[in-house]
Amino acid sequence: MLNKYFTLLFLVLIGLSSCKKDTDKIPSPEKPPVSNNRTTDEKVRDSIYFYYKYLSYWESSIPVYNPISDISDKYSSGESLLNHLMGLTPVKNDYVFHGPGQNIVENYTGPLDRFSWIEDISSTSSRSARADTYDGFGLFVVFEGGDANSAAYVGLSEGNSPADKAGIKRGDKIIKINGVEALGKNFRLIEAELNKTQLVLDLERAGVPFTKTLTYGSYDIFPVVKDSVYTVNADKVGYFALSSFEEMTNDAGQYTAMYNAMNAAFNKFNQQAINKIIIDLRYNTGGYVSTAIYLANKIVNSNGAGKLMFSYDINKNLKEEKAKGSREFDDVMFNNSATNITDVYFLVSDYTASASEIVISALKPYANVRLIGEHGSTYGKPVGFFRQDILNKAGLWAASFKIVNSAG
Repeated sequence: MLNKYFTLLFLVLIGLSSCKKDTDKIPSPEKPPVSNNRTTDEKVRDSIYFYYKYLSYWESSIPVYNPISDISDKYSSGESLLNHLMGLTPVKNDYVFHGPGQNIVENYTGPLDRFSWIEDISSTSSRSARADTYDGFGLFVVFEGGDANSAAYVGLSEGNSPADKAGIKRGDKIIKINGVEALGKNFRLIEAELNKTQLVLDLERAGVPFTKTLTYGSYDIFPVVKDSVYTVNADKVGYFALSSFEEMTNDAGQYTAMYNAMNAAFNKFNQQAINKIIIDLRYNTGGYVSTAIYLANKIVNSNGAGKLMFSYDINKNLKEEKAKGSREFDDVMFNNSATNITDVYFLVSDYTASASEIVISALKPYANVRLIGEHGSTYGKPVGFFRQDILNKAGLWAASFKIVNSAG
């Protein structure tokens, strides 16, 4: 994503767009048939093949190898092996868009699986992939135009991040980053500086210059950016901005700050009887499915109350697990609470993905849903995953399930 010129720079290092099942009860196969005479690295690669073949939504495209080493020994790393396996999934070249706007991936003719990835868990706990913990500066940078002299601005300062704690705000003009002039012509130099462990930012707000120093660090994200109510003619319009879909409870089972803030916002919306709502997901690359479900339930009107929100489409292996009694991939229904919201306006960008797209898709059959953005469309990630730990070394996130709304 960082290679798009004159566009959003992702400075929150989040790996990939995410749509995660937040459960430790996901069905998984028995341990892979790995020989004891294999080295640890070889066992990791063998396991990556085994679990990808079992869990991938496109498992039917992956050949059977016996022994597994026939394929895993051809690659020197788990990442290169996974890239090979992903490349075996069918090619997608028939994207269809229903409405105005450009196809963001109109020139993409690669494999369907461009989402799966591997996480290094060798020095972290089994909870290291919690979506509410990020590493980085928490800063989104945008350029104002498409030429070499385009100035850089802060598009978003992620809640609770080093940028947020330093008081950096959306709309601040960035003059220099580590002494590099923040103009479009210096895009690659800026990108290199942003990969360092410290940023010295020369900024300007309302014509007043100031300087902030940020240190790369880990932070618990607070994704509720803003909530407001506006009166427009006879309409009461709510506005809710969310930068990611984090977990609603912490390790101790307590509700998170995000959960409390989301409830407070929608309590206010209900008290003021809003009939339209703007959901700002421009920077939201996804997160937990359960949180997307919770937000969709907060918005749905009586047309959808008690009806199907979405169903899961899964491969034959997970279908067999479901047939044995697993409930993890049961259909998701809207609860019976309903609002008077008839119109939902989603502010979107190329980076609006995954769990964000669940909410958009789930509401489309029941409300007047409109996408507002430069391209009029989102990233395009209908599949999700959960982490399969391998020998306490690697966490495999294999795209395993597809989300399908009530309109199919």
